[in-house]
Amino acid sequence: MAHPILIDTDMGGDDCLALALAIASAALEVVGVVSVGGNVPVEQATDNIARVLGVCRPSAMPRVARGADQDDDALDDATSVFGADGLGGVAVGPPARVDVREADEVYRELIGRYGASLAIAAIGPLTNLAGLLRRDPDLLRRAGRLVVMGGAVWCKGNVTPAAEFNFYRDPSAAAAVLSAGLDTTVVSLDLSRQVAFDESHLAHLAAGGGPVGAMLSKVLAVPVAHDGEVPPGRMLIHDALAVASLIWPELFLRTSTALAIATEGPDRGRSRPTVGGDAPKVRLLTTVNVVDLLENLLETLCGQRFVV
Repeated sequence: MAHPILIDTDMGGDDCLALALAIASAALEVVGVVSVGGNVPVEQATDNIARVLGVCRPSAMPRVARGADQDDDALDDATSVFGADGLGGVAVGPPARVDVREADEVYRELIGRYGASLAIAAIGPLTNLAGLLRRDPDLLRRAGRLVVMGGAVWCKGNVTPAAEFNFYRDPSAAAAVLSAGLDTTVVSLDLSRQVAFDESHLAHLAAGGGPVGAMLSKVLAVPVAHDGEVPPGRMLIHDALAVASLIWPELFLRTSTALAIATEGPDRGRSRPTVGGDAPKVRLLTTVNVVDLLENLLETLCGQRFVV
């Protein structure tokens, strides 16, 4: 039986891969997609959700909602990596016809309907979830698992030496969510830097993935060509790992720790493990079987098995 999932996303290129993977997987049913500002402004992220859904064509259209942006206009986005629209400027086809609602409304509806069976994958800044905690502290506690992509625990950050992008964009939100005592799994840069997509993976998608693979091969060609966290010719698929951990949990190793998030100053967004005290712990994914993960991911997106 497919497990319901709500994806909270700032819908750049790696978010596009994550959403496509969730829709393609028989293990998951995408029942909601909520936008948040981050890679691109929240309005663009909302438009991108409809564009990606229009190509992926899930059997049942999920609830779509517009979430919040961060208040600081001086924050950098990720358009230098993913293109001005977050999806590489690719004409992916007509967007799905969706009724865009408000984030709190969709969260309340889906948590009310699915309760503890609902997984939430938060693959952008945690602005929406922190807002929910302020306005309705008990709502998220009625959901099931929360998987967060964010943080750089033992490794160097990708925005500053201390901080990863999602936590840097809204460190107060990250601090609030990770200290709330929710059933939380964290996918940090320490894990996601172990897994890269390269041009051979894009070629697999283009050759065997139908319209979805064609879209992904074009959208992801932009970050693959970017000279950033990894040299040109490769990209890190941070957000897809959050979804993958729900589909193939047996491929991941994990530990349990509390994380303290710096909310201001030069360490803004830094995530440090804390020892002792009564701070709530989260599951922190530490390593993954990279070969099997990439093979499973490509097989799922292409709807076929590769003979290797």
